[in-house]
Amino acid sequence: MNIGIIGLGLIGGSIGLGLKKSNFGDKIIGTDSNQENASHAVKLGIVDEIISLQDLIMQSSVIILSIPVDGIEKILPIILNKISKDTVILDTGSTKYDICNRVSSHPKRSRFVATHPIAGIENSGPISAHSDLFYKKNCIICDSERSDPDAMSIAKKIYSLMEMRMIYISSKEHDLYIAYISHLPHVVSFALASTVLKKFKNEEKIFHNMMGSGLDSTTRLAKSKPETWLPIFISNRENLIQSIDFYIDYLEIFRNHLINKEFHKIDQYMKKANDIKDKKYV
Repeated sequence: MNIGIIGLGLIGGSIGLGLKKSNFGDKIIGTDSNQENASHAVKLGIVDEIISLQDLIMQSSVIILSIPVDGIEKILPIILNKISKDTVILDTGSTKYDICNRVSSHPKRSRFVATHPIAGIENSGPISAHSDLFYKKNCIICDSERSDPDAMSIAKKIYSLMEMRMIYISSKEHDLYIAYISHLPHVVSFALASTVLKKFKNEEKIFHNMMGSGLDSTTRLAKSKPETWLPIFISNRENLIQSIDFYIDYLEIFRNHLINKEFHKIDQYMKKANDIKDKKYV
């Protein structure tokens, strides 16, 4: 059984390394529009061979789509048109509803499993990939009732080998929840980075001398690639606007407490926020 990976960046590359570590499949083949990524993927042992997209579709029993979400939306119907009745397709996109909706009436929809392995970091590319990226992380599987049992079995096998926990929800629910849990934190990080860069534009030395771990950790996500995140923000636009509005409300509450010198209310605000420490991320 050949495993084909389309997109050999952090996520696709880490899947390739994870599957190799588990000896899953006979051969792992790949393709990437970025020739540098493709070259690194071979050198790093992520894939056994780089071939054309058309050949990968024809030669793979399992196809993993690990490219930006707008690319997945475009290419998924084309791949479904070309695969055999036994081929399984997985995607790893960070939004799910638009992707699932795009192929909802396709005659081969049941060969597709919509997945989101939640394990991204701010670094990108195959050079950042590693086989344990997904260890003990969550993998969301959406609209599972629309996928054939054997396709679901393959998807669960792949993510189980990487020791991921699987969670099943609808694609619509996924995009709502992920707007708050993943997409909003990226927006906040981009906004904070933009704020301090603008404020200290002409005071670089002071900025570097005073920068501490708080700013560094809070702006970590601002190092993420725009070409990955812009399509995500576009795809989940309505949910993201809702989450930003909700966040602004809480910023204004804090701001108003400061204006009104309601320091006891700020204390209560922070104590309630401390409850996040009980929401463990492993």
